[in-house]
Amino acid sequence: MVKLNRRIAALKPSATLAADARAKELRAAGIDVIALDAGEPDFDTPERIKDAARKALAEGRTKYTAVSGIPELKDAIRVKLKRDNQLDYAAGEIIVSAGCKQAEANVINALFDEGDEVIIPTPAWVSFSAMVELAGAKAKFVTCSEGNGFLLTPEALKSAIGPNTRGIMLNSPSNPTGTVYHAGHLAELAKILLEADLWVMSDDVYEHISYDGPVPHLFHLEPRLRGKGIVFNSLSKTYAMTGWRIGFAAGPAEVIGAASRLQSQNSGNPNSIAQIAAIEALTGPQDEVKRMAEEFRARREIVVERLRKIPGFKLPNVPSGAFYAFPNVSELFGLSYNGRKLTDGDSVAAFLLDEAKVSTVGGNDFDAPNHIRLSYATSRDKLTAAFDRIEQAVRKLRN
Repeated sequence: MVKLNRRIAALKPSATLAADARAKELRAAGIDVIALDAGEPDFDTPERIKDAARKALAEGRTKYTAVSGIPELKDAIRVKLKRDNQLDYAAGEIIVSAGCKQAEANVINALFDEGDEVIIPTPAWVSFSAMVELAGAKAKFVTCSEGNGFLLTPEALKSAIGPNTRGIMLNSPSNPTGTVYHAGHLAELAKILLEADLWVMSDDVYEHISYDGPVPHLFHLEPRLRGKGIVFNSLSKTYAMTGWRIGFAAGPAEVIGAASRLQSQNSGNPNSIAQIAAIEALTGPQDEVKRMAEEFRARREIVVERLRKIPGFKLPNVPSGAFYAFPNVSELFGLSYNGRKLTDGDSVAAFLLDEAKVSTVGGNDFDAPNHIRLSYATSRDKLTAAFDRIEQAVRKLRN
């Protein structure tokens, strides 16, 4: 047996990517699976962005670039942060990476060490805790109740902060719940975070997929947090550029410099052509961003209506952002199919894949085993067909 690094040996594969991989394997085998698992918009990248990439290719922009991103893209990110979030950053306070996940992993590795704790309000994206633990730090989960809209309360935050707590990861709009933190709630959290003197990391990947107006930014509401604050974002969801792999972080120059040194050793620069395309995405017309968000809103209405009609599925909180629904399926626990009992969100997801040929993600790895996550980043027709199948499958369950 091969002896692996202990942190890698303990690392689980991403639950969301694993679910998507299973669905693709079944489709490759000729099985008609409807995928409601992946966090990937089904829209094509806008033509203006692809045109910018074609032009860059024709001009031979195919060489190595600066490790932390080309100056023109950093300037475009600075414009975006000012325009959308009312935040001012210098070029030396920005790193461009091969997706937001790499930016987060690099910064987390630069900031935290053995014995440090990082608060992660749950339900949470599955990779947050993995990245913290790969850095040698400890993920400190704080459960946010469904009854409170999956929001982190000031009381829970205060109770979670201990002598070894050095950071917190916030995500609004949230993956997997679709929860959005409003300005008043953020202001309450900010008071506690200032007093605790933590590193505050804000994952803003879904900021433009919001159904109740612009998403307020914590660092704009409380500028004093910016001194120990990190902004993470990506072009993947906003511009349907998942495969282009461009994300970024903005924060204090010393931290960004350390993350850049790490990136210089573990990967080098992000894709040169994708960086040029990203400039166009950020600085060109933003009309398609609004159109995509409105389509997600229409799909959300279908999902909410259908979920609330399926026996055993409970959805008290309508998603306010992102493109996920996170129903509670605990009423199905104890029911059986093919001799197997449903016991948690993962088993319900397995049941839906086996019996309905609909791929979802169980809530276990989100630290929410009573739930499953369904993505509505697919067409209205596919959503309707998927819920028809789910309803038929649920009727087959037996006591």
